Amino acid sequence: MGSIKRKMARTKAKREKKEFEKVMKQQLMMFDKLGTECSACNEPYDKKSKEHAKTWKVVVRESEEIVRLYCPDCWGKANKIIEEFNNDFRVQAETGSEETNESKP
Repeated sequence: MGSIKRKMARTKAKREKKEFEKVMKQQLMMFDKLGTECSACNEPYDKKSKEHAKTWKVVVRESEEIVRLYCPDCWGKANKIIEEFNNDFRVQAETGSEETNESKP
């Protein structure tokens, strides 16, 4: 009995290893598509800089095989715009629900 369990465990481990290697290979191929500048402002990106590696943001769309690179300034601006949009949307939703509540008899 023990040998069957060990064999099944080894087979499962091999299968998982192959799946992991396949995913890793795809991710490494996407790394080759990493640009040399910010996708928004065209600021140059130094691939050898530790500071750039830690602060710049990478957005990957695997289904479309697109890799975009953003500097900290552009990333911050984009997040600020998204936050403002969400706040405006919440205010509109709250105002709209208040108006519908007031208009009901």
